[in-house]
Amino acid sequence: MSPPRPLDHFRAFARRPVGLSAIVSRGDGTWKRPARLIDLGLGGACMEMLEAVPNGTAVSLSVEAPHLWDPLFLEGEVVWLHSLEGAARVGVRFYHRSGRTLRTLTELLEAEAYH
Repeated sequence: MSPPRPLDHFRAFARRPVGLSAIVSRGDGTWKRPARLIDLGLGGACMEMLEAVPNGTAVSLSVEAPHLWDPLFLEGEVVWLHSLEGAARVGVRFYHRSGRTLRTLTELLEAEAYH
């Protein structure tokens, strides 16, 4: 019997295409930058920014969504980067520090407007 094959893709959770605005800040609070979320899932997000953020950088995202009273705050780490002309696409893996944040993210992903 052969050993199980690893998954062909690193993502453990599906992503949904979105077009949400966010503010990205470095984990140590030294800068804040605007971003546009391209896709979003329980495990992470792809976002487009005007400048690259190096792999391994701890970041916080403040995500605005029409059905949320307050911004959704997510913490994570940059795990990939693709530079584009005049912009960059950045992949972030989330660290869920509370069940409340995970529940709010789940509600956002289930909202009809984002399917």
